[in-house]
Amino acid sequence: MRFLLAFSITVASLGLAACGGGNGKDRPQAPANIGFTAFVKAQLANTSDVRDPIEINNLNLTDRDQNNPDAYNSVVR
Repeated sequence: MRFLLAFSITVASLGLAACGGGNGKDRPQAPANIGFTAFVKAQLANTSDVRDPIEINNLNLTDRDQNNPDAYNSVVR
């Protein structure tokens, strides 16, 4: 359940970051802060051989679980 919540937050953050507004003015958008743990878990959940690469150069990843030794227990068994 935590994974689904983290994945949903990641997808929502990426979706909102992609919205450009629509007022006709080109204004640089600040990248959304995306949780590193949620992002990694989402990538590990989708490991298809025919999947396109993910562009990560413009992502602003934050490590909210830096002091959480159990952060990856749901994916590392």
